[in-house]
Amino acid sequence: MKKQKLIIVPVLLCLLQFAHAQQGIKQFVEEHAQRVVSVDPDSVNYADLEAVGTAIGNARVVMLGEQDHGDAPAFLAKTRLIKYLHEQKGFDVLAWESDFFMNYYWEQVKKEPGNTDSFFRQFIYPFWTYCDAGVPLFKYIPATLQTAHPLEITGFDNQMSLVTLFPALDSALKRLQLPITAQANYSTEIYPLISKWYNHTKDSVLIGKCVNYIKEIKQQMSDGNESNGFWPLVIDNLLSYIEQMRTYELKNEYWRHMNVRDSQMAVNLKWLSEVKYAGKKIIVWAHNYHVSKHGGHYPQTFLNAATTMGTCYTNDAAMRNQTYVLGFTSYRGTEGRLSTKPVKIPPVKKNSLENWMNKDYSYAFLNFHDYNKLNSQKQESFYMSGSVTGGGADHRNEMAEWTNVYDGVFYIRDMYPCKAIK
Repeated sequence: MKKQKLIIVPVLLCLLQFAHAQQGIKQFVEEHAQRVVSVDPDSVNYADLEAVGTAIGNARVVMLGEQDHGDAPAFLAKTRLIKYLHEQKGFDVLAWESDFFMNYYWEQVKKEPGNTDSFFRQFIYPFWTYCDAGVPLFKYIPATLQTAHPLEITGFDNQMSLVTLFPALDSALKRLQLPITAQANYSTEIYPLISKWYNHTKDSVLIGKCVNYIKEIKQQMSDGNESNGFWPLVIDNLLSYIEQMRTYELKNEYWRHMNVRDSQMAVNLKWLSEVKYAGKKIIVWAHNYHVSKHGGHYPQTFLNAATTMGTCYTNDAAMRNQTYVLGFTSYRGTEGRLSTKPVKIPPVKKNSLENWMNKDYSYAFLNFHDYNKLNSQKQESFYMSGSVTGGGADHRNEMAEWTNVYDGVFYIRDMYPCKAIK
């Protein structure tokens, strides 16, 4: 009996501490959530977004998440936030969770704004370019190119379009006069093998040979004078893409597959912020999972094997100090991507951020930085649909130290999916 008491008392103490933490964050949400009047991109009275601007402060990189790649109200909200950040806060660049190689073509396309539609659909994923809620943004971007403050477009995903990549890479290798292009078998073996690598991912001999050729190209580029490091970085992305695809279908390798991608995206984003767009202010458009940080603390053991782009990027103190990460969440409604059938969002937990929100708010912003300042000695967990698990659970309530995963959160009361456009 005494042993039972010894066990029960610590458990009760833990429960009491958890209840206290819940009350603390609940009160903060109830008292500090800032109402956002509209997510309509045409709403240009930005007074309701000033709280967001104040929270961002001097951050040079702002990451905007989304629970899933079909969330129409989130796309509209992000578009309005992008317009606000570009017009009122001096942000210069919009970086997409899309093809890193778009950087090669954007320099040409931005000089001819009439060609932007085909560029967007070729290099930015169809989740967004074929979604009705994406239309306002893809009209806004080319319009800015005619102004004194254009909104630049870039991508940071290692998943590159091979159709556009390899002809350009072949030309670059020859222009740089790399020794490998002078080999007798370059045109008959080397280039055909590396340009069709995706046909050989299950053939260990051929893919190994392919990877060795690509590494040889990288070494020869490093020995030369490639000015800003773009082409060597393209090669790194190609190598990581191959590794990602090789592990994609392997049993128990899901997080290895994701980690390869996210770590390379962090490298790409760092290059964009420190080299190509050094000194510029950058907005990042990506999934909640990718922009999330503070990995390794989750109750789900399997999730702690994940290392996201946001975690990698903000592990660098210099990057962390200039970055603000805004996650997205929602209370109810339906979810789905353009290629899937809409389904009802699971009910949120009783003790969740979504349930603590003012029921009169259709949209709201909450700055977690303020909460962390008030509770600097605590690491509190609570329920929120922050979408860090993925795999079909993007809108499910989960327990986490959300005030450290994101710097702030944008709340949407009623979620609904995109509709496809032609």
